[in-house]
Amino acid sequence: MKQVDISKFKQDSSFYGSLNLVLTVKSFDLQAIRKRYIKSRSDKIGKTGSVERRRVSMGGIVSMSIDSGKIREEKVLAKLKEPRGLALSENHVGISSENEAYIIAENGELRLINDPWFSYIHTLDFSKDGSKILISSSGFDVIMEFDIATLDKTYEWWAWENGFNQGYSSELAKNVTISRDESNRGNDEFHIVSNPEIDSLPTAMRAAFINSVVYDAANENKLLATFFHEGKVMEIDIETGMANPVISGLKNPHGGDRFYNHYTGTSTGAGFVAVVNRGIITHYDFSKLGGKPEFLEGMEWLQNSKNVEGNIITIDSNRNKLVIFNPELELIDTIDYNDNWAVQDMIIGLLTAQQEEQIVRLNNPSD
Repeated sequence: MKQVDISKFKQDSSFYGSLNLVLTVKSFDLQAIRKRYIKSRSDKIGKTGSVERRRVSMGGIVSMSIDSGKIREEKVLAKLKEPRGLALSENHVGISSENEAYIIAENGELRLINDPWFSYIHTLDFSKDGSKILISSSGFDVIMEFDIATLDKTYEWWAWENGFNQGYSSELAKNVTISRDESNRGNDEFHIVSNPEIDSLPTAMRAAFINSVVYDAANENKLLATFFHEGKVMEIDIETGMANPVISGLKNPHGGDRFYNHYTGTSTGAGFVAVVNRGIITHYDFSKLGGKPEFLEGMEWLQNSKNVEGNIITIDSNRNKLVIFNPELELIDTIDYNDNWAVQDMIIGLLTAQQEEQIVRLNNPSD
């Protein structure tokens, strides 16, 4: 394994050109999230995350254009309940808001995807041909796929039913088996989640905590998912349901993906982006970058990373920056954003005027 200190890369604001981004901001109160995270680190249960279900935050959708290392335009398009997932295809943009997913066509036509098992949706991804959308319902450790034309569910994969079913019960102070099987209700070795309207799982009780899933760009029969509690990027075989790690040794990871021959994963809590290329593992380390508040020294939180034409763009939540770096050229740039935004995800590309207008109509500031 090779470790590369990106703080030694040359500062340059010209190597990536102009960028048009759309961001999900899951909360406009980053300080509250930081307090919860710091508290969760002190809970001695072996898993990061809240042990109680929390209230949903108000967040929003932001458009941003970057040129020559500066934000040239920034606009909050809408405020929504905890938006996280974003996806862009040739014909559609997808947005998640807590337990719902919206698909907006180029002409602004809006359609809603809903399912009783949606809970804290984290990511969306369109298939290569744009005919399907993949959704990670992190609150219930399930991956679902829907047909864009009909909105019918075409596939689902449950962590609990594929070997990842151990969650921590703070009430019983022990691990329990998560199951949808009602026949086990009353057995304190199990935690039954059979009715999504009344049953829930706080972060620390989730077995795998699948917080991202994408189609494998190199193999249409595989999915790539990050398992937050496992510390791995997993490759899931669509036909067999088997899940095998392609990147391990991560801390609270997000954003597993494949770019050309590279697997990538963001080791959120350890502060590095892992790249695996033909079996060679490289960790691009952020820990020596400046710009963190003193009370966060020693702590890292890289929310997600995207591959764009050989560059990697990472959301650095503890420094409130977008960090853009080129591993081959060893160049880096950082873009500061609002220090009270909890930026969750991003897409790179332009929306149509009709798509932007429809997002504005989703605005829900009163909740």
